[in-house]
Order: sequence, then structure tokens, then C-alpha cells
Amino acid sequence: MYNKGPKTFPIGTGGGVRNRLVKLAGGTVVLNTATATDAPIGAIVGMDGDGAEGDFAAVRFLKDDGTQELEAAGAADAGADAYAADQGRVQALPSTAGDYRKIGKFLQAASGAGSLIEVLPYDWHHVETVT
Repeated sequence: MYNKGPKTFPIGTGGGVRNRLVKLAGGTVVLNTATATDAPIGAIVGMDGDGAEGDFAAVRFLKDDGTQELEAAGAADAGADAYAADQGRVQALPSTAGDYRKIGKFLQAASGAGSLIEVLPYDWHHVETVT
């Protein structure tokens, strides 16, 4: 079976939010975290309810052609690399020591937390280490 375009999944523990990254968890999708070991599959582009556990979400995969509209965790410059942040958001590379999973590149500047910005997904398997 082959599916091009958004795919529907049940929402797991913690609920879901539109324009945020999700990962697989036991056949459901849950919000991705900033942990580099999390492997986001894509972002929620639509839901059949308010995003509660047990509702369904349409997920657009990171591997799909085109850009994604994602929610920023804070301010970021256009052209900066985008990394996974808590609660399925994206962020510029933090200065705090740690390992961060790259998501792509900010095509627009993010003015702060909650900004919806265009991100070009690429190299999302790369993990950047800040010492």
C-alpha cells in the first residue's frame, strides 16, 4: 500500500495540536519532544476534533515534497536551521549543551513562541551536538 499526502492516525497520550511535529507511539501519534532520540514523522495538518486523545489527526510527512507550516518555540531568523523543540514545536539551535534533531530550515523569521512559520524540511535524521 502506498499513500502520498496526509495520512490519518489516532492521537495518543497528551493530545495533538495543528502545525506541530508528531512521532509514532504504539500506532498513534503524539507530540514530538526536543529529545534527539525522538524521530518525528511529520506535522498535524488537520484534526477531526479538538485534538484530544482518541481523536484523529491528518499528518503530512516530513519526507513529502514541499514546505511545512510549523509552530515556533521562540524567535528565529529566516535562513537559520530549525531543530525539534518541546511540545512538537521548532526552534533555532539552542546554546544549551545537548543533542538536537534537525528538522530543516526556517524560510521565514519567527517573532517568538507561537509564531506559525514556513519550514523547508531536510536532513531531519541529523543530530547536532552543542557542547
